[in-house]
Amino acid sequence: MSDQPTPAVQITPPPTPKTTPGYCETGRPVCGEPARLYPAGWRCGLHSPAGWAAHLASQGDANQLAA
Repeated sequence: MSDQPTPAVQITPPPTPKTTPGYCETGRPVCGEPARLYPAGWRCGLHSPAGWAAHLASQGDANQLAA
């Protein structure tokens, strides 16, 4: 049906890090605290979107929140 040639190069996506469900996967080394699943992955209370915004606000870094 299609006369298009097959590609000569096989494209392989990079490996993704293996995560442990239920534990925070933020940081290097990984945080590892008990966590909830967010759209960005498993995050603990500190690394959740709301928790991180509160952390930045407590540090007086309001410019980071506006970005």
